[in-house]
Amino acid sequence: MAQCLFISEIQLSVFHWIFVLDNSHGKHTAQATLAALARTCSAFHDIALDILWQQFGTIARAIQCMPHDSWGGDMSKSESGCICLKLHRHLTKDDWNIFRRYALRIRHLSLATQDVRRGKTLIVDIDDELLACLASMDPTQPLLPNLTSLEWIIYDERDLRLIRRIITKSLTSLFLEVWAISPVPDLQQFISSIAPTCPSLQNFTVHSVALSSHLRDSVSQTLRHLHNLTTIHCGILDAEVMDHLSRLPSLLELKFALQPDAQFQNELLFEQLQVLDVHAQDISSAVDLVSRMRNKLTNLSIFSDDHTGASVLAHLFRRLSTSVSHYSLRRFQIMVAERPPQDSFSVLNLEDLHPLLSFNRLTHVHLDVGCGISLDDVAALELAQAWPNIVQLMLNKFLETPLPSSMSPIGLLCFLKHCSNLMELTLEIDFSFIEEQDDQWYHWLGDTTHGHLSVFDVTYSKIHDATKVAAFLSCVLPRTVHVLYSWIHALDDQREYAERWNEASRLFKRIQK
Repeated sequence: MAQCLFISEIQLSVFHWIFVLDNSHGKHTAQATLAALARTCSAFHDIALDILWQQFGTIARAIQCMPHDSWGGDMSKSESGCICLKLHRHLTKDDWNIFRRYALRIRHLSLATQDVRRGKTLIVDIDDELLACLASMDPTQPLLPNLTSLEWIIYDERDLRLIRRIITKSLTSLFLEVWAISPVPDLQQFISSIAPTCPSLQNFTVHSVALSSHLRDSVSQTLRHLHNLTTIHCGILDAEVMDHLSRLPSLLELKFALQPDAQFQNELLFEQLQVLDVHAQDISSAVDLVSRMRNKLTNLSIFSDDHTGASVLAHLFRRLSTSVSHYSLRRFQIMVAERPPQDSFSVLNLEDLHPLLSFNRLTHVHLDVGCGISLDDVAALELAQAWPNIVQLMLNKFLETPLPSSMSPIGLLCFLKHCSNLMELTLEIDFSFIEEQDDQWYHWLGDTTHGHLSVFDVTYSKIHDATKVAAFLSCVLPRTVHVLYSWIHALDDQREYAERWNEASRLFKRIQK
C-alpha cells in the first residue's frame, strides 16, 4: 500500500468522498464501504469508523454494539414501524467501555432515529431506564463528549436530568421541545445554564405547549449571552432581546412571536438576516418591526391572529416595498388566522397589490389574508409579467368570498405562458367561458401548455360542466398531478360544487392516461 495512505489527513479526505459521492437514498453504499474499510485494514480502522459514526452514528446503534444480553428490542410495536430498546440487565464497566468507544464518535443525537433493515424503515426509540443507566455510569464525563447536534423533548424531571448529562461545550445545534403539562422543577435554571454550558451554540430552537412568562424570561436571558447564533426558532421575544439579536453579525434566520405592545426605541440592524418569520397579534406591529431593519431578507413570513381590512393591508404593502430589498426577497407569505365578520368583508385589488410587483425576483408568494383578492385577466397578466420566476403562488386557499371570481381561464393562461417555473398555483377562476364553448373550443389555445405545474388548486371556483373543464385543464396542464379544490369544506347546500370538481378531477386523470 502506498505510504501516503497511512497519513490520517489523506485518509480523512479520501474516505469523506466515499460519503459525498454516494447518491443513493440513505447512502447505504457509503455505509457498507466505510464499514468494510474499518473491518479489513487496521490502518484504515479509526478514520473509517470516525467518518461512519459522524455521518450515521446514533445512540441507538452505540447501544446495539454492547453485548446482546444487556439490551433487547421490544417488538410489540414493530408492526407499526417502531421498536423500543430496553435494558435486560445491569450494565458493567466493560459494557460502558464498549459504548464509550462509539459514543465518542457520535455527533448527532435524536431520541427517535430511523433504522433501515431488510428494506423496511423502523423508528428506533430508547427506553428511559436504559438511558438513565448509561447516564449514571460515569457522572464525571458527558455521555456523548463530542456531540454537536441534539434534539430533545422534556416531558418531566427525568428528561431534564438526562439532558444535563448530554449537553456539552461542543454543541452547536440544540432543538428543545417542552411538552410538560405540570411544572418541571429547575427547568428555568436549566434553560439559563445553556449559554455558559454551550458557548458555541449556533442553531437554537425551543418550543413549548405552554411557555410560561418565567420560562420566556429564561429563554431571553440565554439569548442575550449567546454570541455566535445563526438560527433562532422560539416563542415570544421582547424589545430588549430583539435589540441584542439585531447586533449579532452571524444571525441569518429568526422565527419568533412578537411581544404585544413591544416598543422599539432604536433602529434594528439585522444586517445579515435572510429569513424572518414573525407571529404577531396584528400585522401592523410586524410590519413596523420589518421597517426598522436594514435588511436584505430573502424570506419574509408574517402570521397574525387578528383580522385586517383591505385598506390596512394595502398600506402595509406600501411600507414593505420601501423597507425590504427588492433585489433579495424570494419568498413572501402573509397569513391571517381570524376570518372577517360577514358585515365587514373587504377586497384587495390589483392597485392594492402593485407595491408587491416591485419584488420581481419572487419565487414563492402565499397570501391568505382574511379578505377577498379580486383579480381579473389584466391583473393576472401584470402579476405573471412582474413575477416571471414564480414557483409557488397561493392566493386565499381556504377563504370563500361572497364575490364571484373575475379571472377567466385566459388569466390562467397568462400565468402558464409567462411563468415557466411555476409548480404550484392556487387561484379562484370563473370557468363559465369554457363551459359556454362548443366542441371546437380548443382552436384558440394555440400551443399554450405548461410542463412543470404539478399542483393546481382551484379553491372555491364554481363549475357546472365537469367534462368541459376537465378537457380544458388536461390540454393546458399535461404534467399536472393534482387538481385540488376547497369545496369539501363548504356547507351542505354547496356540496354540488364539490361533487362536480370530484368528477372533473377523476376525468382529468383519466384523460391524461
